[in-house]
Order: sequence, then structure tokens, then C-alpha cells
Amino acid sequence: MKKLALVAVPAGILAAAACALPWYLGMQTEQAMRAEVNRLASSAQSPLNVTFMRYDRGWLSSTAVSRLTLKAEPTIYLEVRHEISQLPWPRTGWVRVRSVPQWNKEVKAVLDHYFAGRPALTVDTVVDFDGSRKTTFSSPAFNQPLHDAPGTSLSWGGMEGTISVGTDKRLVASAAAPHLTLQGSDTQAGLKTLKFDASWEMGGTAADWQGETRVALAELRFSGPRDQVAMKDLSGAAYQRSKGDSVLLGYALRVGAGSSAKAGEAENSFSNAVLDLEFDQINKKALAKYLDDAGAGERRAAAQSSFAAQTVIDLAAELLRGSPVIRLKKLGVETPSGAVSAQATVSFDGSNLAEIHFSPELLNRLQAKGNVEIAASLLRSQLQRTVRPQVEVALAQQGAQSTEENIKALSEKFTDAQLRSLTDTGILRSSGTNFTLEAEVASGQFLLNGQPADQLFATVLTPASPVLQPARPQRPEQRADLIPLRQLALAQPGTPPPARATR
Repeated sequence: MKKLALVAVPAGILAAAACALPWYLGMQTEQAMRAEVNRLASSAQSPLNVTFMRYDRGWLSSTAVSRLTLKAEPTIYLEVRHEISQLPWPRTGWVRVRSVPQWNKEVKAVLDHYFAGRPALTVDTVVDFDGSRKTTFSSPAFNQPLHDAPGTSLSWGGMEGTISVGTDKRLVASAAAPHLTLQGSDTQAGLKTLKFDASWEMGGTAADWQGETRVALAELRFSGPRDQVAMKDLSGAAYQRSKGDSVLLGYALRVGAGSSAKAGEAENSFSNAVLDLEFDQINKKALAKYLDDAGAGERRAAAQSSFAAQTVIDLAAELLRGSPVIRLKKLGVETPSGAVSAQATVSFDGSNLAEIHFSPELLNRLQAKGNVEIAASLLRSQLQRTVRPQVEVALAQQGAQSTEENIKALSEKFTDAQLRSLTDTGILRSSGTNFTLEAEVASGQFLLNGQPADQLFATVLTPASPVLQPARPQRPEQRADLIPLRQLALAQPGTPPPARATR
């Protein structure tokens, strides 16, 4: 009997502990969730305000409803119902939470139409034994007639994604959606293979975070009665690197190929379009303060624009004192007529800068250098396209025939004259089959290809001596030669057309 008693006592203790564990986990979970809500609500950097509408804690499970409200517009909110399981399982962790948005009646009616009463979005979170969290979210696929438009169908391929946050505050997230397609009688639109990936170290404030977010889209297209647009292999990236007291921010956008066409017009296409931009040596304290002030400003009346203006001025002052650097690593695109690319670096010497006043002394602190390279064939085609409307107006005013042959011939003559002027004055340099331009700002002076820009443009804008016009030919098809090229060269959009020639 004594041996049985000795065995029964520890077993009873273990049973009591097992029974008490779900209650204890429920209490700890509620405390943790309330602390997280308070943190989000008190964070000036968060655009959302989060509150608990209710929290019903039970022994084995609990339910809660939270409300997410836009700080800038409190009338816009979303409630989320949380179902919390407090039974620990060896393979799933301490606590499991299923969160489902609760839509208002109008939105719910629309979503029920598409998702056939299933939740449009479900979020499942598991808290592991080491304190890390893993969240999975999903949206089911559907193929339904468009709401209030039975003749058009909407197809959604669904979405799956995960978010993991480790004990070291490292966040790793990914999501994918196969397709979204709109199909009508004369209109089709859609996207294919949307992917999202992120990896961030979230220690400290948002200004201290380090990581990268990437978005990729295999195809985006639209086809209507008169217009067609298509793009393939789109991608975007945003990254942040902490560098002591400063931070580096980077953004990149790329499009592998694109095309557009209008009814009755030739198709336009391009490939390998890229924008790669970096902001370096950004003062970390100034950035953090700006994020805090911006969040606080969102809670104020939208009419208080003076707050926003003052915030921008103060931020600019702090950023300039940190000697920021802007790098346009690449801006370029390829077309059937040729390619164009540009690079540039802009820096500011903020050492010993007291106050910001727009003065020559401030400009003297600015340093910039960049270059542009463009295919001669591409520049020529763009100039011809720009001058074509002016040529058409001039031909009509002078009574000449506006045939395609006349328009093309005169446009080419004018383009040749413009290119000669740009190269003769040194604004453009010829480099094989390309033209190049180098620009620099140093000591308050703006240079183009090593020469002061004001001198170059003064040469271009100097009026030429009058050119005698030949006698007017009798045949209308020869009248295109009467167009004064110099007059066209100086014409700008919106300038009155030249006067009609007298007989």
C-alpha cells in the first residue's frame, strides 16, 4: 500500500499539472496578445491602431475579437476573430491560433459570392516551444461570374504563404498566387505567377532593421476593344542595410519585356527596362524621428498641412547634415530602335552645416556626376516623332502636300540639322553608333561634357542669319522644300504655326 501511495502521489501531481497547463498557457497567451496589441497601438510608426473588442479565456481554448483601425481614418476598420487552442502538442507547439477576418455585410456578400461561403482569408499561427512563431495564410481558389456583371468571369488561383519569426527577431516570409484573370466579351485582363519573399532582422526600431523584400510577377496583360498592353518578367525589390549611425536604402524595378498597341497603329515594344536606385548615408536618428512624427501626424486632422511641411524641412536638415549620397545605379531600356542607359551619383557635404538656407553656399556643397548613352538610331527616331506634328502643321499652312513621303523627308532633314547642332556645340558626343552626354555639378557650376552649360546653350539659342528662300515652285509636290528649317527648329509645342506664304 505504501508503494502504491508513493506512486499515486507523483501521478496525481502530474495529472494536476497537466490539467493546469492549458489554463496557464491560456493566461500567458492572453497576456502576450494584449502586450502585442498595446505595443502596436503605442507605436508611432504603425499606421494601424489595434484594440481587443473582447477576450473570452477558457480552460482548453479561448476566443477573442480584435479591431484594426487606420489611424489616419478611424472610420475604416476590420475586425478579426481569433480561435485559440491551448493544448500543447509535441509536433505543433504550445499554442495554436486561427484568425479569420470578419467583413461587414456588403463586403461579406461579395466575398461569399466568389468564395461560396468559405473564408476569403485564413491565418493560422503556431507558437513553438522555444517561443518562435510560424504563421501560414491561405485564400481558396475560385472561378465565378463577376459580381453584378454575369457576362464577365473572374478567376482566382488562390494564395498560399508563410511568415516565420524566430527568437532572434528574424522574419522570413513568402507567398505565391498562381493567377488572377478577368474574362469578358471584349475585355481580358490578368496576371500570372505572383511571388513575394522577404527576409528581415527586426531588432530595434524600424530604422535599425536590415533585410530585403522581393516581388515578382511573370506576366501582366490587358486587352480591350482598342488597346492591348502586356508585360513579362516584372520584379521589384526594396532593401535596407544598417551602417552604424546611418542606413542604406535601395530600390530596384525591372521589366523583362513589354508591348502596347492601339487599334490601327503599329505596336510599341521594349525589353530589359531597369531602375536601380540607392540612398546611402541616411541619418538613422533622423529617419526614425521622421517615422515617429509621420505616425503622430496621421492621427491629427488632415487639414494640418503645416505639420507635414515643417516635418519635411526638419527631416531635410538632419539628412543633409549626415552627408547623404544618392546613386542612380542604372536607368535603362532597350527598344527595337536601340538602347538608352544612364548612371549618376549625387552627394552632399553636410559637415559643419548649421541651418539650411537656399544659398550659393548650400549649392557649393553639392556634388553630382552622371552620364547618358543612347543609340543614334533611337535618338533619331524620337526626334522625328517629336517634330512630325510641327512638320504637318507647317505643310498645311504653306499649302504643300501633306503626303507621308513629304512629311518623312522633311522630318529627316530637320532631325539631321538638330543632331548636327547638338554635336557641333558639344552637347552630345558621337561614340560609334551611340551618342553620349556627361553632366557634372561641381563648386556650384553645371558642366556638360566638361564645358559650362550656360555657354553651350547660349550657342544653341543664338539666332542664325537669315537664309534666302528659293523661288516657289509651280508644282504642289515640290512645295515641301519651302519649309524654313530654322523656323521649325525654334518652334515649341503650343507655338503658333508659321504664317502662310503669300503668292
